[in-house]
Amino acid sequence: MPSIEKDRIERAARIYASNDAAGSALGIAPGSFGRLCRRYGIETPQARKRRRRNEWKRDVFGMSRDHISCDRLE
Repeated sequence: MPSIEKDRIERAARIYASNDAAGSALGIAPGSFGRLCRRYGIETPQARKRRRRNEWKRDVFGMSRDHISCDRLE
């Protein structure tokens, strides 16, 4: 695996929407890109999508459950 500087990995993780695209931009496989991100503690595009999706679900569905009373569920 070629030596890639941490700042290049961070930049690719911020710019690209997928591990595949970020890895291709750096000339490495998506799995290698993910491993480098874990090594340096960088959030991958894939992890960022997963986090945002979970936050959205929590905000949307969590809030709507609070507003539904038990009477309406029967």
